[in-house]
Amino acid sequence: MKVQFDLDIEPRLHPFNYGELLGRAFYDRAPSYAHHDGLSLHSIGWIQGQVDVTRHGFVFSEPATWSLGVAEREPLEEFLESVDEDPEILEGIAIGSVTVVDPPSGTATYFAESPILVRDDDDHLRYDAPQADEYVTTTTRSKLDALGIPEEAAQQVEVSFSEVRNPSTKVVQVGDLEFRGNLCPVEVTAPLPDLHGLVMSVGLGGLTGMGMGSIIPMSYARS
Repeated sequence: MKVQFDLDIEPRLHPFNYGELLGRAFYDRAPSYAHHDGLSLHSIGWIQGQVDVTRHGFVFSEPATWSLGVAEREPLEEFLESVDEDPEILEGIAIGSVTVVDPPSGTATYFAESPILVRDDDDHLRYDAPQADEYVTTTTRSKLDALGIPEEAAQQVEVSFSEVRNPSTKVVQVGDLEFRGNLCPVEVTAPLPDLHGLVMSVGLGGLTGMGMGSIIPMSYARS
């Protein structure tokens, strides 16, 4: 399931690696989640809203939203229960109301809420690389396979980058390593809305559990 939260966020400095910190906060609040070191079956978005970038971090202004996608029900329920008890997900960032994101159908365009990492061994592919669409599609199908989706259904899912809204790349630091991801809209083709819902939940590409590869339908995007 993909959910979008309204945020109560203080106008103070927040660190550049807050996406990674949000990812670690999810793990802390969903103890049953078992995919820490394997293929991530969830996705962590970046905060969407007005932001000022300083030399020392980000300063967000309200209104602001944040999204989380989780393919498995139990860890999502654990997370939501934890938020009910303590809504401050990071210092100065508290979760408010929640909206369930409705999946589209057919072929739909998604906004990249966080940079999409497409890896070819040690290379990080740009959105316009000839093999980028193939690699991101293969990763998506692998995640669907891990969720038990029949191969004949997963093979109908296609992902491609759409260079219609000033695409760019962004270097993201996770731990001691740097990864170049793509802030570029994507088109996803899936035969059923349920498959769109799963793709939204698991995200696209690598490191989706550490603040990369989160997507949301254009109708829900703030930017």
